[in-house]
Amino acid sequence: MKKILCIIIMAITALTVSAEQEEKKFNPQQFQRDQESFITKEAKLTPQEAAAFFPLFRELQKQQRALFSQQRRLERQRPGNDKDAAKIITDMDEIEMETAKLRALYHKKFCKAISPMKVKACIRAEEKFKHKMMDRIARAPRPRTDNRR
Repeated sequence: MKKILCIIIMAITALTVSAEQEEKKFNPQQFQRDQESFITKEAKLTPQEAAAFFPLFRELQKQQRALFSQQRRLERQRPGNDKDAAKIITDMDEIEMETAKLRALYHKKFCKAISPMKVKACIRAEEKFKHKMMDRIARAPRPRTDNRR
């Protein structure tokens, strides 16, 4: 009887843990909705301002993701010599400069779509959202990866 009860408890625990892990998987669409909602509230965007701002904001993020992806590939490379390492560093620097130029270009586009005061508020809200997400990730319980029993 104790064995059956233990098996049932273990099965329920396993199902609960599995369901919790499913809930915690990253959902890009939900992240985008949460981010846009947060920015809209923090920057006090009207529906018209949000409609003008977010299509440009999503364009910027898409282009930034492509640059960040290139940068991650470079960071993972293991150079065999100083020449290769120098090339990787130069390429990473170029990507950082391209990212800064891209942000500046889009900041100008944002200022044409909504007021510069609202753009500044949106930039601040995006940073605040990033920090909020990083705090959430830092506080999230980590699954055990060791094989101890």
